[in-house]
Amino acid sequence: MHNDDNKDRVKANRVKGSDTDLTMLWQNQPVNDIDLSEVKKSFNSERIKQRIYMVIDSLALLPSLYFLSIYWGELSFTAKGLCIFMVATAIPFLIYQLWLRRVAAFAKDSQTLDHLHQYTRQIKNNIRIAFITKHSAWPALFVLPAFALERYFFGELSPEKWEKIAFSFPIATLILIVWGIWAHKRQQRFEKQLKALEEMAEQRTV
Repeated sequence: MHNDDNKDRVKANRVKGSDTDLTMLWQNQPVNDIDLSEVKKSFNSERIKQRIYMVIDSLALLPSLYFLSIYWGELSFTAKGLCIFMVATAIPFLIYQLWLRRVAAFAKDSQTLDHLHQYTRQIKNNIRIAFITKHSAWPALFVLPAFALERYFFGELSPEKWEKIAFSFPIATLILIVWGIWAHKRQQRFEKQLKALEEMAEQRTV
């Protein structure tokens, strides 16, 4: 009886020891297949997101252009100059953002390790996009006062319009502050993602 119990204990210890060895072996692997599979899934999701963002970015300029096409004749020379300056500034930024999104948006199916490389490149570009978005909020704060000053010096600014501006400016300021904070947090999140991906790539080369 005691011999059978001893045999069962030895067998159980061997099984337990085998499981422990397998666990240690799995933990000691630099990057396992599950990690790379998750990278591939994340990259495919990123590719869809970047394509959607490219469409949204491209369409975002249309309302402003439509507004200008309708009210262009009613604008003063100075107001037209301000509008031209904003459009001329926005278009290069739009082109640059689209170019930064191209890595994932136009990526083709390839090997998993190539997905890791392309995903890392896109996250780097996402950091740049978030940085641009964050700092584009502050210049936008001067747009409404600039048009108000233009109306004050070169046109008519009735008390009703002053009230609208006084009401709109705090709201616009709050929106832009929230926009900047949101972009800053996105930049920090992408920086953490980049660090994790770079560590994964380093482990693959070890």
